[in-house]
Amino acid sequence: MEKTFRVRAFGRHISLPAVNATSAFSTFLFAMLYGIVEHTLLTSSLGVSILAYPLGVKLVYNLYFYHIIMFMLATLISFNPFLDVLLFRTSRALKKQALLWGTGNILNFVWLEDLFYWILFLEWPKDVMTPLNLSFYGIVWWYPVMLAASGVLYGMALRSIRRMKGPQVEPGM
Repeated sequence: MEKTFRVRAFGRHISLPAVNATSAFSTFLFAMLYGIVEHTLLTSSLGVSILAYPLGVKLVYNLYFYHIIMFMLATLISFNPFLDVLLFRTSRALKKQALLWGTGNILNFVWLEDLFYWILFLEWPKDVMTPLNLSFYGIVWWYPVMLAASGVLYGMALRSIRRMKGPQVEPGM
Protein backbone atom coordinates (compact mmCIF):
# COMPACT_ATOMS: atom_id res chain seq x y z
CA MET A 1 0.00 0.00 0.00
CA GLU A 2 1.32 3.43 -0.95
CA LYS A 3 1.93 5.84 1.93
CA THR A 4 -0.11 9.02 1.72
CA PHE A 5 -0.07 12.40 3.36
CA ARG A 6 -3.56 13.64 4.17
CA VAL A 7 -4.45 17.28 4.58
CA ARG A 8 -7.66 19.27 4.69
CA ALA A 9 -7.52 22.29 2.39
CA PHE A 10 -10.21 24.43 0.83
CA GLY A 11 -12.86 22.43 2.68
CA ARG A 12 -11.77 19.13 1.15
CA HIS A 13 -9.61 16.25 2.24
CA ILE A 14 -6.64 15.85 -0.05
CA SER A 15 -4.62 12.63 -0.11
CA LEU A 16 -1.16 13.19 -1.47
CA PRO A 17 1.40 10.44 -2.08
CA ALA A 18 4.16 10.82 0.48
CA VAL A 19 6.80 11.10 -2.25
CA ASN A 20 5.08 14.24 -3.59
CA ALA A 21 4.83 15.83 -0.14
CA THR A 22 8.48 15.13 0.70
CA SER A 23 9.69 16.37 -2.70
CA ALA A 24 7.81 19.65 -2.26
CA PHE A 25 9.21 20.05 1.26
CA SER A 26 12.78 19.27 0.20
CA THR A 27 12.47 21.81 -2.64
CA PHE A 28 11.21 24.41 -0.14
CA LEU A 29 14.07 23.65 2.23
CA PHE A 30 16.69 23.80 -0.53
CA ALA A 31 15.30 27.15 -1.74
CA MET A 32 15.66 28.51 1.80
CA LEU A 33 19.23 27.22 2.12
CA TYR A 34 20.16 28.53 -1.33
CA GLY A 35 18.83 31.98 -0.37
CA ILE A 36 20.89 31.94 2.82
CA VAL A 37 24.08 30.86 1.02
CA GLU A 38 23.60 33.38 -1.79
CA HIS A 39 22.89 36.21 0.64
CA THR A 40 25.92 35.32 2.76
CA LEU A 41 28.19 35.20 -0.31
CA LEU A 42 26.95 38.36 -1.96
CA THR A 43 26.85 40.50 1.18
CA SER A 44 30.38 39.60 2.19
CA SER A 45 32.97 42.34 1.95
CA LEU A 46 34.33 40.74 -1.23
CA GLY A 47 30.97 40.52 -3.00
CA VAL A 48 30.75 38.24 -6.04
CA SER A 49 34.55 38.17 -6.26
CA ILE A 50 34.47 35.74 -3.32
CA LEU A 51 33.39 33.08 -5.81
CA ALA A 52 36.30 31.16 -7.29
CA TYR A 53 36.64 30.65 -11.03
CA PRO A 54 34.47 29.40 -12.80
CA LEU A 55 31.63 30.05 -10.33
CA GLY A 56 32.16 33.81 -10.46
CA VAL A 57 31.97 34.03 -14.26
CA LYS A 58 29.27 36.52 -15.26
CA LEU A 59 27.14 35.08 -18.06
CA VAL A 60 24.38 37.61 -18.76
CA TYR A 61 23.01 40.59 -16.79
CA ASN A 62 23.20 39.40 -13.13
CA LEU A 63 23.39 35.70 -14.00
CA TYR A 64 26.58 33.99 -12.86
CA PHE A 65 27.81 30.46 -13.46
CA TYR A 66 27.05 29.53 -9.86
CA HIS A 67 23.36 30.17 -10.67
CA ILE A 68 23.56 27.44 -13.34
CA ILE A 69 25.18 24.98 -10.92
CA MET A 70 22.64 25.71 -8.19
CA PHE A 71 19.75 25.45 -10.65
CA MET A 72 21.04 22.03 -11.73
CA LEU A 73 21.06 20.99 -8.06
CA ALA A 74 17.54 22.37 -7.63
CA THR A 75 16.39 20.39 -10.66
CA LEU A 76 17.93 17.23 -9.24
CA ILE A 77 16.24 17.82 -5.88
CA SER A 78 12.89 18.66 -7.49
CA PHE A 79 12.80 15.66 -9.81
CA ASN A 80 14.85 13.14 -7.80
CA PRO A 81 11.89 11.23 -6.32
CA PHE A 82 10.49 10.87 -9.83
CA LEU A 83 13.61 9.99 -11.85
CA ASP A 84 12.81 6.28 -11.88
CA VAL A 85 9.33 7.07 -13.20
CA LEU A 86 10.65 9.46 -15.85
CA LEU A 87 13.57 7.33 -17.04
CA PHE A 88 12.25 3.78 -16.93
CA ARG A 89 9.25 2.01 -18.39
CA THR A 90 6.13 3.29 -16.72
CA SER A 91 2.76 4.47 -17.91
CA ARG A 92 2.34 7.82 -19.61
CA ALA A 93 0.03 8.92 -16.80
CA LEU A 94 2.75 8.36 -14.17
CA LYS A 95 5.33 10.17 -16.30
CA LYS A 96 2.93 13.08 -16.75
CA GLN A 97 2.34 13.27 -12.97
CA ALA A 98 6.07 13.22 -12.27
CA LEU A 99 6.77 15.89 -14.88
CA LEU A 100 3.96 18.16 -13.65
CA TRP A 101 4.93 17.85 -9.98
CA GLY A 102 8.67 18.26 -10.61
CA THR A 103 8.10 21.32 -12.81
CA GLY A 104 5.87 22.81 -10.10
CA ASN A 105 8.71 22.21 -7.64
CA ILE A 106 11.17 24.04 -9.90
CA LEU A 107 8.86 27.04 -10.32
CA ASN A 108 8.38 27.23 -6.57
CA PHE A 109 12.13 26.93 -6.04
CA VAL A 110 12.87 29.93 -8.27
CA TRP A 111 10.58 32.40 -6.53
CA LEU A 112 11.10 31.04 -3.02
CA GLU A 113 14.89 31.26 -3.31
CA ASP A 114 14.61 34.86 -4.41
CA LEU A 115 12.20 35.63 -1.57
CA PHE A 116 14.34 33.89 1.07
CA TYR A 117 17.40 35.84 -0.10
CA TRP A 118 16.07 38.90 1.67
CA ILE A 119 13.25 37.84 3.98
CA LEU A 120 15.39 35.62 6.20
CA PHE A 121 17.71 38.55 6.87
CA LEU A 122 14.96 41.19 7.17
CA GLU A 123 16.43 43.26 4.36
CA TRP A 124 14.88 45.03 1.41
CA PRO A 125 14.50 42.68 -1.59
CA LYS A 126 17.38 42.57 -4.02
CA ASP A 127 15.18 42.64 -7.13
CA VAL A 128 13.61 45.97 -6.23
CA MET A 129 16.97 47.54 -6.89
CA THR A 130 17.05 46.45 -10.53
CA PRO A 131 15.05 48.35 -13.15
CA LEU A 132 13.56 45.19 -14.72
CA ASN A 133 11.60 44.12 -11.65
CA LEU A 134 8.69 46.05 -10.19
CA SER A 135 7.61 45.21 -6.68
CA PHE A 136 4.89 46.00 -4.19
CA TYR A 137 6.32 46.15 -0.66
CA GLY A 138 8.98 43.60 -1.55
CA ILE A 139 6.71 41.21 -3.43
CA VAL A 140 8.15 41.18 -6.94
CA TRP A 141 5.50 40.87 -9.66
CA TRP A 142 6.64 37.44 -10.80
CA TYR A 143 6.34 35.82 -7.32
CA PRO A 144 2.55 35.42 -7.55
CA VAL A 145 2.83 34.45 -11.22
CA MET A 146 5.23 31.62 -10.38
CA LEU A 147 3.15 30.57 -7.37
CA ALA A 148 -0.02 30.44 -9.49
CA ALA A 149 1.72 28.51 -12.28
CA SER A 150 3.12 25.96 -9.84
CA GLY A 151 -0.31 25.70 -8.18
CA VAL A 152 -1.86 24.89 -11.54
CA LEU A 153 0.79 22.23 -12.20
CA TYR A 154 0.32 20.71 -8.74
CA GLY A 155 -3.46 20.72 -9.27
CA MET A 156 -3.12 18.97 -12.62
CA ALA A 157 -0.85 16.35 -11.04
CA LEU A 158 -3.29 15.81 -8.16
CA ARG A 159 -6.20 15.46 -10.57
CA SER A 160 -4.25 12.86 -12.51
CA ILE A 161 -3.41 11.00 -9.29
CA ARG A 162 -7.08 10.98 -8.28
CA ARG A 163 -8.16 9.71 -11.70
CA MET A 164 -5.74 6.79 -11.47
CA LYS A 165 -6.99 5.82 -8.02
CA GLY A 166 -10.65 6.17 -8.92
CA PRO A 167 -13.40 7.43 -6.64
CA GLN A 168 -12.73 6.85 -2.95
CA VAL A 169 -15.03 7.43 -0.03
CA GLU A 170 -13.45 9.32 2.86
CA PRO A 171 -14.02 7.69 6.25
CA GLY A 172 -16.58 9.52 8.38
CA MET A 173 -18.24 11.32 5.47
